[in-house]
Amino acid sequence: MELIQKIDKLREQIAQIKEEIDWLVQAPLSREDLKVRVSAWFDRMSSDAAEVNNKFLSLRNPGASITEVNPLGVTQGVNLPVGQSNASGMLNISIAPQLIWLFGDTIKKVFLAKVDAMDYVPGLPLTERTTRREQLTTQLRTLEEKEEELICEAELAHLPIYRRADADPAVVLAYDPDGDMGAQGARMVSVSSSAPTSNPAAP
Repeated sequence: MELIQKIDKLREQIAQIKEEIDWLVQAPLSREDLKVRVSAWFDRMSSDAAEVNNKFLSLRNPGASITEVNPLGVTQGVNLPVGQSNASGMLNISIAPQLIWLFGDTIKKVFLAKVDAMDYVPGLPLTERTTRREQLTTQLRTLEEKEEELICEAELAHLPIYRRADADPAVVLAYDPDGDMGAQGARMVSVSSSAPTSNPAAP
């Protein structure tokens, strides 16, 4: 029973590591990373606003007509199937360039202030996530190897222990997935994906 307790303890640690990895991958951006993304969007919209400015400057032309030049106008081309008078579809029209041309600095300040005011739990900065994931993956591999050693020890003691359904095949088969799959020491082990993670000693 001591082996079972050790394995259960390892499995608790394995579950915690896996939860942290899942959170690391799915966690919202840090505020600084989010501000970078917001600023990138703003810069892209600002570049699109150049056309708005050109339309506005065209009003200087002596021959310009105020009925034909509309700096704040939005033009969207639509292709309709020939012969289908009732054709319908969604138009993605954005007035962001026009608004940014008019109120650019104010809009950017408002957006960045909203980021600061957000009530949420951010994840690690993007620059740190890869390194942290590598660390967690290494820790997970070490824990799973210890678990597999105990399971093999239990098998020798005729104490049946089911492997976890989500056990890493590389650990169970004792091979390096980035190395030679035919390396000496690899072994074949049957794993039940539907069985419980552990099983008390059979009578």
